[in-house]
Order: sequence, then C-alpha cells, then structure tokens
Amino acid sequence: IHEAEFQVWTKPDCFQTEFQAGNTGTWFYFGMAGGQPGALVKFNIMNIGRQTSLFSQGMKPVYLVTSESDEWKRIDDNPIVTSVEDGCVLSFMFRNPKNTKKETFLALTYPYKFEELQETLDKIEESFNCHPRSFKQMQTEDKTDIYFHRETVIKSLENRNLDLLTITDMNGLQEELEDVLQDLFPDETNRRPHMFDKKEIVFVSSRVHPGETCASYVMKGFINFLLLKDDVQAIKLREKYVFKIVPMLNPDGVANGYYRNDTRGVNLNRVYGNPTKEHSPTIFAAKKLIDYYHSLNQNTESPTSKIFLYTDIHGHATERGMFMYGNHSEDNEFKVQTLLYPKLLAINNPNFSFASCKTANMTLQDLVSGTNADGCGRAYAHRATGLAQAYTLECSFNGGDNDKGEKEIYTPEVYEDFGKSLAVSILDLTESNPKSKVQDTPLRNLAGVKMFVAKKIKAAQLMEASRKFALGKLMNYLAMQNSKTTENNKYAEVEDSGQHDTSRRRSSGAI
Repeated sequence: IHEAEFQVWTKPDCFQTEFQAGNTGTWFYFGMAGGQPGALVKFNIMNIGRQTSLFSQGMKPVYLVTSESDEWKRIDDNPIVTSVEDGCVLSFMFRNPKNTKKETFLALTYPYKFEELQETLDKIEESFNCHPRSFKQMQTEDKTDIYFHRETVIKSLENRNLDLLTITDMNGLQEELEDVLQDLFPDETNRRPHMFDKKEIVFVSSRVHPGETCASYVMKGFINFLLLKDDVQAIKLREKYVFKIVPMLNPDGVANGYYRNDTRGVNLNRVYGNPTKEHSPTIFAAKKLIDYYHSLNQNTESPTSKIFLYTDIHGHATERGMFMYGNHSEDNEFKVQTLLYPKLLAINNPNFSFASCKTANMTLQDLVSGTNADGCGRAYAHRATGLAQAYTLECSFNGGDNDKGEKEIYTPEVYEDFGKSLAVSILDLTESNPKSKVQDTPLRNLAGVKMFVAKKIKAAQLMEASRKFALGKLMNYLAMQNSKTTENNKYAEVEDSGQHDTSRRRSSGAI
C-alpha cells in the first residue's frame, strides 16, 4: 500500500501560447526531494496522451537517484494506463530512496538534453581543435589522422545553435573551403571546413522530434565510433567518406521539454518541402545543406549526387524494435537498393528488424490527420538527390525482439551500440568492411544479400498480386450478389404492383 500519492500534469507542447494544441503531453521529466525515506509513492500522470499501445508493451518510466548513481534505470513494476476522454492517466509506484535530501528524477524515458549535447561537442571540439592548423600543416600529417570540424549553421527561433559536424580523415584534403551559403553560417570568425576529393558524403541527422531521446543515444554511438582513432572499421569509414552530421534539428523543442513540435507548434518533419528562415530556420538550413552537398558533383563528366547515403534518426512510441522507412518506387532495382542497407543492418545488429522495414511515403495516420509524409527529410532527400539510400531510422522507446526471438528492453547502451552498427553497415554497401559479418552468413557476400532482397521483394509482389486478385474476385462476387438482389427486389415490386391492380379491379366490380 502506497504511503503518498501525487497527481501530476504535463505541459503540452507550446503550453499557454497561441500554438498550444490540446491539453495532453506525452513527455514528462521532473524531480523531487524530501518525504519519508523508503516510503512507497504513487504518481498519476493525469494527461499523458493516447499512449496505451506504448505501455501495453511493457514500457516503464525511468528514474535517477542522484544520491546513489548517475545512471538512469527503469522502475521495477509495470505502470497502469487508464483511458480517459482526452487521453490517458499513467499510474506507477516508486519507492523513495534512503537519502531524500538530494533530488531524485523521474522521466518518460532516458533524457538527453540540449545542454548535454553542447557539453559533449565542446569536449570533442577541444580535443581535436585545441591547436588551429594551416592547410600546409595538415598536408604534412598522417593521411589517417582524424579531421573534425564543428560549426553553427544557423540560429533557432530562440537563438540556439544548430550544429553541423564534419568527420573524415586527411585523405583527399583540398585547400579549397566549402562555400558560405546565403543566410547560413552566422559566425564569420569560424571558417568553413575543407573540401575533400574523391570522397562521397554521408548525411545523418536526428532529434527533429524533441521527445524522441533515443535518437540522440544512437547518434552519440555513431559519432563516438567514427572518432575511434585505432578501430580498423572507423579508419576505413573516414578514408572513404565525409560525414556531415546534424545532431539536433529541433534544439528549441528539446530545450523546452516538448514532445513533438517546435515553439510554433509545428511538426518540423513535415515542412522540408518549403521551409522558411523566418518560421522554420533549422529545417531551412538542413534543406540548403542537402541541396548544396548534392550539387558538388554536378559539374563533373559523370554528374551524380555527392551524397552517398542519408539517414534521419527517430524514436517510435508504438512500434517495437528498430527498423527503417525508405522511399517508394515501382522500379525493382530501386527497391533492391533501398532495402539493401536495412538488410545489412539486420546482419550487423540483432536488434534491427528487416521484416519491419517499410517503403510507404504516407501512413494511415498521415491520411487521417491531413499531414503529408512527403514533407519529411527522407522524402525530400530522395526527391533532391534521386537516392534510393535515403532513410528514416525508427527506434522503439521501449524494446523489441532480437534475432533469436527474445524480448529485449532497450537502454542507452543498446542505442549507442546500434549507432556503431549504423556506421559499420555503410562499409558493407561497397564490400569495404575489413571485419564484415556478411561472409559468416549463408548469403556470403553483397551479391548474395542483393539476391536475398530481390527474392523478398518478388515474394511480396506475388503476395500482393494474389491479395488483389482475391479481393477483385470477392468484389465481383459481391457486385453480382448485389445485382441479383436488386433484380429480385424489382421483380417482387412488379408482382406486388400487379396483385394490387387485380385486387382494385375486383373491388371495383363488387360495388
């Protein structure tokens, strides 16, 4: 039996502004201190939003007892979700720590704050750029030395930095710097990064939806792996590619504790089609970066996109596991190229589900709500570049099933490890992975993986054709039955009418 009980209301995105939509808010993160040590406390989050699906899968809030540890953990017991008119009430128990003088924190899931990102990037930048170097000095360095550059692309609506990281090595280093794009890069004292010859670009972004904190942990693992000095896979990745990374697309939303939107109540992953500097500056900047990096090869003899792969990292509240959305096409070769990277990810990480990957541009929810997934980053990157390898990566807030069918609850360590797999799998796309796992599978090599994917696509097409054929037959049968019913009804009406006329004539003769 609990000894204390609290009713807690979350603030909806854009609370008490003209942009507030509704009275529910899924994200919560609060602290407490005091009370009886060891007391069992019940918390009721009164306006959690419609998240019955998330918590029915075993999702548990997390806690941090600062007097005992700096590690976030999930609560012990399953919470209870009660549906109400405007959303849900989330109820759970928590036992007060022994030391109640220091603050204890509770949150929907593992937090990752804007300030945490800034502190991390400051430390990385200091370790690599503590001594500014000239082009001539960089030319004398080992070709495998890490090249790291950080810059502010634009300021958010609330004047926070939108960071852009460049990670590669000294191979292909050119004296020429990247262009200063109009309306971007406000810090004129920070030079643009150097250009690199014969290297394609991998563009990765995350946290366009501020409540999807797991995306930041995946990104953290991705960046940390790329910066490993002596790892042979990281060395190969830096040798082959220039990584352009935007770690937090919605810094204002993150800093304000929002779940889905920016400070104007906008879902920024729906405005890539026509963002403005005045209303959506971070997406305005991200779109200009995609356009710019795509164009760098256009003046060559064989104009192709300079971007090799695009991935935008997200969290998912209802689906389990980790999976990807790609872009739809009727072209079979495009379909194979789209699903190749996800299959390689499944080989490299047991938590990734190839079977759950999708290539639909519009979801049922988009149709219901009137939003258009064509305005998302993945869809825009494809339209701008023609790339098949343009993805939205989705990671469950809660967990999923591994390749052995075992249920696994995700932690920051699981997300960060997946960030490494996200990087390593890029090498497998060109059979450049010095420690490839593909050769240890029945598929043996990239050609085998392509053949597997092509067969899966063919099987799905046959199943869809069979479904459509069966549906067509059913519709024809129902149409015929409806037609017969209509004819029978008409015949019955005619008979009834005839009998009625006869009856009238007989009645008329009797009078």
